[in-house]
Amino acid sequence: MINEVLHSRLIAFFLGLWAMYCASIGAYDGALFIPFIYGMLLLLNHMDQKKSDGAGNADARNK
Repeated sequence: MINEVLHSRLIAFFLGLWAMYCASIGAYDGALFIPFIYGMLLLLNHMDQKKSDGAGNADARNK
C-alpha cells in the first residue's frame, strides 16, 4: 500500500504544484519542507526493501 502512495504520479504532481505555489509567494521553507519529508519517506522505504531483499542470500556470499 505504501509503495503505491509513494510512487503515485498524482502525489508527485501535487508536491510540484505546492512547491511552485510556495516559491511564487516567497515561502521557501514550505516549498522545501514537504518534498523533503516525501524524499525521506522514499529513502526509508527503499532502505527497508533492500534490507529485506538482502537477508535471503547472506549465506551464499560467505562461502
